[in-house]
Amino acid sequence: MERGGMITTNDESLYSRLKLLRTHGITKSAHELEENHGGWYYEMQELGYNYRLTDIQAALGVSQMKRIDENLNQRRKIASKYNEAFKNTDIQPLLQKEGHAYHLYVIKTGDRKGLYEHLRKQDIFSQVHYIPVHYQPYYKKQGFKVGDFPEAERYYEQCLSLPMYHSLTDEEQDYVIREVLNYVSK
Repeated sequence: MERGGMITTNDESLYSRLKLLRTHGITKSAHELEENHGGWYYEMQELGYNYRLTDIQAALGVSQMKRIDENLNQRRKIASKYNEAFKNTDIQPLLQKEGHAYHLYVIKTGDRKGLYEHLRKQDIFSQVHYIPVHYQPYYKKQGFKVGDFPEAERYYEQCLSLPMYHSLTDEEQDYVIREVLNYVSK
């Protein structure tokens, strides 16, 4: 399975650590080596993975960066329209912050499951981001249980992500808004 991604940071120590982890925990950097046997020498200083991008993924990333301002502005416009549509309802946008990228548009609602199912029937694909990790079997086996993180649990019971992508059309968004409002006005 190929994995890869992109990060940005202005933290030099974090940058160094992430560079190490992306390449199986291996470094060739002379100032990081415990020993140095020559220019060919490298050390695996900790367990890392292969998180380097493929050439195709990198090319796609570069092409997307050319449109980042346009895409961010469009997402903010979509979020603003959602905010306006829901401002006098029981639907609460999770985040309304100047400059936010809105990779998701999350609302809080008292009947998340009902709204989710209603939207599905209308071919609107909302999603729940994210299930608390202590609900996952792996963490349950570690001894975590319901009640350990009440704020995360409360969030989970109410959160729903509405469609949010830069190519969402006005008509598509109007349809989402109309169906959300139809459901909550019942």
